[in-house]
Amino acid sequence: MALERKPAPGGRGGAAGSGRPGQRNAQQNQRKRAVPNKNQVIFFDYRDDRKLRRFINEQGKIIPRRVTGLTAREQRLLTKSIKWARHLAIIPFVSDQIK
Repeated sequence: MALERKPAPGGRGGAAGSGRPGQRNAQQNQRKRAVPNKNQVIFFDYRDDRKLRRFINEQGKIIPRRVTGLTAREQRLLTKSIKWARHLAIIPFVSDQIK
């Protein structure tokens, strides 16, 4: 007689809070978004360093999309604007303290 495995309740990854690696609870999924209003059209200008610095951490790295709450298209536009601003020396490539 072989033991049969039953799938864990809650879908593919098992029940929430089961303590298994890779599981997230509700608090971890609710992160603060950098862009509060999703109804407005977002335009990133490479010359607007104040707006671009909101999406860069203290080390100068671009904050990922899952944290900022941007769409994929907006994140691509943001990345291009940040890289172009770095190229023109409007914002630094790397810094100990940007903000």
